[in-house]
Amino acid sequence: MSEIVDISDQPQLFLDLLPQDWKSELESNWHEFAPVVKVIGIRLNDQIIGGGLVFSAYTKETDSYPDVARHYFDCNHFYIGYLWVAPEFRKQNHGDYWLNKVFCMFTDRPFWLSIEDPGLAKFYLRNEFILEREMIFHGKTDWIYVRKQGSAFDKNSFLDAEYNTRQPY
Repeated sequence: MSEIVDISDQPQLFLDLLPQDWKSELESNWHEFAPVVKVIGIRLNDQIIGGGLVFSAYTKETDSYPDVARHYFDCNHFYIGYLWVAPEFRKQNHGDYWLNKVFCMFTDRPFWLSIEDPGLAKFYLRNEFILEREMIFHGKTDWIYVRKQGSAFDKNSFLDAEYNTRQPY
């Protein structure tokens, strides 16, 4: 079974997994991101196989729509970015598990995120995010999803008990 670990002091463990364009973007801005980001990894058999970033404040990462970002950060939301699982470990619920563990780590916070790929909507909707707005940026559509503080259904215990047998959607 995998575990969720804070690897903020070793971000390269996660960054090295990412597609080159994501990695380059993050590395070129890491001096700005590092003070306000937690790098939360997915570790399986002593290997980081995925993870994501949790931002606690406004950065260049969210400057595509500065007014929207400021609104959510002013309302104490944390931003989730760069959620990634290595391809050979997908369809095994690692992303669901990561999100639910992050929700448990920061129980006093709501979350927001943006997606560019509409195919990801189903994943975030089943993890209790709701579509709040659609943004047009440089002629492309981004969708802003929000997960309110707390949850009507605590999937954490379900995922812990069922983690290895739960079927992917």
